[in-house]
Amino acid sequence: MKGLGLGLRKLAVNTTGTFIRQLIASLLQLVIIVIIARIYGPEGNGNYVVALLLPSLLATFLNLGIAPANVYFIGSGKIAVITAWRSTVKLYFALSILGLAIGAAVLWWRAEQWFPGVSPKLLWFSLTIFPISFLLGFVSSIFQGLQQFRIFNVVLLAQPIITLTIITILLLFGSSDIVWLLASYLLGLTITLLISLYFLQPFLKQTEGCEIEKNYSLTALNYGYKAHLGNILAFINYKADIFLVNFFVGSAGAGVYVIAVLLVERLWMFSQAVGTVLLPRLSELSKDEAKRKLITPLISRWIFFLTLLGSVTLAVVARPVIELVFGADYLTALMPLWVLLPGVVAMSVVRILANDLAARGRPELNMYITVPAVIVNLVGNILLIPEYGLVGAAAATSLCYITIFVLLIYMYWRQTGIIWHQTIFIKKSDVSVLKSLLTK
Repeated sequence: MKGLGLGLRKLAVNTTGTFIRQLIASLLQLVIIVIIARIYGPEGNGNYVVALLLPSLLATFLNLGIAPANVYFIGSGKIAVITAWRSTVKLYFALSILGLAIGAAVLWWRAEQWFPGVSPKLLWFSLTIFPISFLLGFVSSIFQGLQQFRIFNVVLLAQPIITLTIITILLLFGSSDIVWLLASYLLGLTITLLISLYFLQPFLKQTEGCEIEKNYSLTALNYGYKAHLGNILAFINYKADIFLVNFFVGSAGAGVYVIAVLLVERLWMFSQAVGTVLLPRLSELSKDEAKRKLITPLISRWIFFLTLLGSVTLAVVARPVIELVFGADYLTALMPLWVLLPGVVAMSVVRILANDLAARGRPELNMYITVPAVIVNLVGNILLIPEYGLVGAAAATSLCYITIFVLLIYMYWRQTGIIWHQTIFIKKSDVSVLKSLLTK
């Protein structure tokens, strides 16, 4: 495998840089959540998290898959950066206006029913976050497609650093209103967006990539809607439990449950870092199927192993960590955390294989898999939360993740002929490849 020119060293370097960025960002976000949890309690923490769901929902439902389309077409060298950017900006303005209108309508007529217990002031303020985070996602996709991961990581790390700094300053001056937390988040996003636009300027002068010069908007949407529908369903899978816990149990319950989610999702840093780097790399290999069929299973096996190891460690240390960091009020998050772990481990493999399918120009396959999983998730949460509370939400979510895992393993086999165990169990040759990378 060493002599096949798979580009594993470059992949490893980019993945390491991305992982370090995600680790630092995760720690900073953890500090932010700890501050909020300690000062504002479970209810205040729940209000903050649920308020941020609104801009996340709008950005997820309205991006139309433009970001993954940019990654795919720029990464495969089929489009010039300036062409992609011009089309993206046009689509952004139209979609952001539509998003603000939809968000305002939801808050005007359905705020109390859909976000019970959350202050309308927080929800209206959170709406202003949407257009900033929306554009930042589009800009970041261009850096990802260019495989400019040093810039990509600097840009995405800036936001939590700035947000934490502003929150700290506000608390030192005695500002305790939760709306100021959202203002800190908004200001952090705005400054980060300005930084990213500054870094983008030199790349707009590049004209390489001329297979698609006209009607890129239509080309991007044609690819993007397939990825978009899958991303919407994936977002529902990731956020439905928090939304429904807030609906059935209340904001205090959501504030506790989100701590369990926060901790277990740190295990996804391995797969997130690799997935970020892997999509443009596999898109670049669109004409070399043999290399793709070597790279993806190799990475999938290591990701599964590392995530499984991390989950066992977290299961052991979770109780003292929760009590020490968040306080005794959050110990009820322990059982949901344990129940979530099997699903989180399964989803680590899903992230790798889903990127492989997207890089083949078949993002719709991920959508087909996610549809039955969403049904499992929603029905499970609705049935189990009223009876079992937070543990019921965790059980439904974990079962949903395992469902996606089983279906995607099958779909990947149908597309590549690679049997399921080749994507999970470490081989002897994998160890030699790792040693080779570490000794260079």
